[in-house]
Amino acid sequence: MNNFKKTICNIVDEYQHNFEEISNYLFNNPELGGEEFLSAKCIVDTLKKHDFVVKEPYETLPTAIVASYINNPSYENYAFIAEYDALPGYGDDRCTNAHACGHNWIAATMTGCAVVLSKVSKELGINVSLIGTPAEETFGAKYDMINLGAFDDVDYAFQAHLDAHDNMYVHNLAMNSFEFEFKGLASHASQAPDKGINALDAVISMFVNIGLLRQQLPPSAKVHGIISNGGSAPNIIPDLAACQFSIREKDKASLKVLREKIINIANAAALSTGCTLEYRLIENPFDDTVHLDSMIKATEDNFKLYGMDNFLDKDNRLPVGSSDIGNVSYVCPTIYAEIALDSPEPLPIHTQKALELVNSQYAFDKMNTVIKAFCSTVVDISQNRELAEKIKKEFKEKTI
Repeated sequence: MNNFKKTICNIVDEYQHNFEEISNYLFNNPELGGEEFLSAKCIVDTLKKHDFVVKEPYETLPTAIVASYINNPSYENYAFIAEYDALPGYGDDRCTNAHACGHNWIAATMTGCAVVLSKVSKELGINVSLIGTPAEETFGAKYDMINLGAFDDVDYAFQAHLDAHDNMYVHNLAMNSFEFEFKGLASHASQAPDKGINALDAVISMFVNIGLLRQQLPPSAKVHGIISNGGSAPNIIPDLAACQFSIREKDKASLKVLREKIINIANAAALSTGCTLEYRLIENPFDDTVHLDSMIKATEDNFKLYGMDNFLDKDNRLPVGSSDIGNVSYVCPTIYAEIALDSPEPLPIHTQKALELVNSQYAFDKMNTVIKAFCSTVVDISQNRELAEKIKKEFKEKTI
């Protein structure tokens, strides 16, 4: 272990209790996506104490954060990405917000990485950022922040998330979510059904034809939807009906093919029923996650240094969802690591049981390890130009 890494370990252990306090505060003050005002303030207050220059709120997003520790504008910038939105529907009344996905831990751990690394950043010849990204569970603000320029000066990005396994090859799927709205003509369903144009028929046609399409879809394709407007009364031919579909694929290119098929089905449904069609995205588009073998190996080597040596291989086929961290991975080299707790049972995220674990001593122990491993990886990349160029070359090849 080199001197930089020894110094990092000492700093992490010195400030560990402060990072645990952030996790505690966010856990006890859970806020939904876009409403994380207390959470953002807690993070900002901590960073300001450590001489970060903070833009908060960031641009048009009231709970977004961009905090920077700049030694020299020409230095490379290493960013840690925090999430801090909670989920609804917990507690005995099922009406309570809660951190059942452990975003309290993510925010505290990524803030910890930024603070610790800032203490040695001048000697390393780097800049450090903490980027606070609201609403991962809903509209995915990373997409907006990318478009607003928050990642323009970022050279490398890191994020960790608690889960049931240690995994750096998380196969997040590219996703689009649409609403399709059909407009027809209302009429009395008994007296003059022939005078109406049934918009609900168009919606039902979409569901039927998507069902028929499924047998020709590859296993990687996912299509799931609901009827969001089915009409106003059974004795009125519906003149307005709508449905929402989320579609997912293994990567952006495959998603484009699937998207065209779904839109063709919608157009056919409108044509066959005589309706007009309008459709729109109802959430930000999420990209798949770009995996850089060179950057992952460097990061896994540092986790091994601190006693973690159980990461899944790149061909694992765990069930997956989608996340806006994928969008970041197309902008700059990105590590997204899922981290398992050393608890008696695997962490079941988004469940009531998760609330017992995401702010526990098990979680705090892994927080300590993740901060040390991520910061040590930055040491390796920043001090080894051959490794840095290898990562950049691989990133360019995989994102063309």
